Amino acid sequence: MKLISKLGLDGKLGKNFLGVMIVAFAGSIIYGLPYFRYDYYDVYLETYNLTNTQMGLFGTILGVFGMVSYLFGGVVVDKFSTRTILTVSLIGTGIGGFIHLLPLGFGALVCLYAFWGISSLFAFWPACVKAVRILSGEDEQGKAYGFFEGGRGIAAALMATAAVLFFRLGCGQMDDQVKGMRYVIIFYSVLTIAMGIFAWLTVKEDIVSSSDRITLKGIGEVLKMPAVWIIGIVTFCTYVFTLSLYYFTPYLTDILGATVTFGAALAASKRWFSLLGNVGGGYITDRFGASKIIFTSFLIMAIGTGAILLLPVSASSVWPVAIIFVIIYIFYNVNYAMTWTMMEQGAVPKKYSGTAAGIISTVGYLPEIFVSLLAGTILDNNPGVSGYRVFFGFLIVVMIIGAIFVLVWNAFLKKHGIDPNKKPSESGAEE
Repeated sequence: MKLISKLGLDGKLGKNFLGVMIVAFAGSIIYGLPYFRYDYYDVYLETYNLTNTQMGLFGTILGVFGMVSYLFGGVVVDKFSTRTILTVSLIGTGIGGFIHLLPLGFGALVCLYAFWGISSLFAFWPACVKAVRILSGEDEQGKAYGFFEGGRGIAAALMATAAVLFFRLGCGQMDDQVKGMRYVIIFYSVLTIAMGIFAWLTVKEDIVSSSDRITLKGIGEVLKMPAVWIIGIVTFCTYVFTLSLYYFTPYLTDILGATVTFGAALAASKRWFSLLGNVGGGYITDRFGASKIIFTSFLIMAIGTGAILLLPVSASSVWPVAIIFVIIYIFYNVNYAMTWTMMEQGAVPKKYSGTAAGIISTVGYLPEIFVSLLAGTILDNNPGVSGYRVFFGFLIVVMIIGAIFVLVWNAFLKKHGIDPNKKPSESGAEE
């Protein structure tokens, strides 16, 4: 309790800090199975005899099912128990991991990723977003989502580090990468199911019961809120970068000549830096407001990506690119966490948080449908560095668009008498 107090968490967030961390760890662990393939990109391709385009299709499958799931899942969150939603989602996803151990062909893998699109995305993510908002005070939104995403980052870092160890253990002295992949899948499956059981035992039934059950009229009210759609677009731009992060590792290994071990280590270690962006961004946002911080982060992400393209294509650029990538990753994590504070700043009623999060997620996570497939197609059709130049150029454009929509957000707030530079608590979100 003393540590929590020293962190400046004396209000509602301090009392519910453990609950936020449980939701955070659950919100990271559930995505280990659907997305671990990116950390072992080359090995996964070889193990399952896939092309870059086929690999990208798995992301598209997750995106299609996720888009439909978010749309209805947010409404479900405003009606049912968070504990039940978390538990069913986690255990279902873990069971899918054990199915992955079977000798699956490409078609079966497509079906599995479709299942994961439902089990890990349906109501699970809107439930996390709403739970964190309700578990924290109006003047603690930045810190709440900062610690939430920071907790997710820590969980992801621990998982990724342990997965590397399990992979090496599975490979053994014979360097059997197929066996190593099976060890990774078993590790993620057991961990996900265990977290589902832990969530059932620790998360209170009434964690989101303070809001009224949503009605059709309420859904209509949310759909009419310009704030929800603007937040959705800002989330869209940020999420394009989320899915693009995975391609910086193969750029280092395939183009610049870094070792696979270096790439995997960077992929695992980068998650530790998320804590700085998430938590640090949370404190700064509560002090200066979300708009300035998100706008600045978009610009740094664009400039950093451009700097990587300007560096020589040689082994001498491996460390400079890795360092720039870490800087980009820190500011990306500021945006990823702080975008959700815009709901409080834009006065979205708390009782509609789940439905609003579902609609925002439907719009914001549309990149799941096309980014991975687009990247795979570009890399297959433009071998070598030229493919990465095209894809990273696309990424820079999207980041600039994100910055522009933050300016649109500022104009929206001013039109409704809200100062964009004020803290979220001063925006007047209603219960």
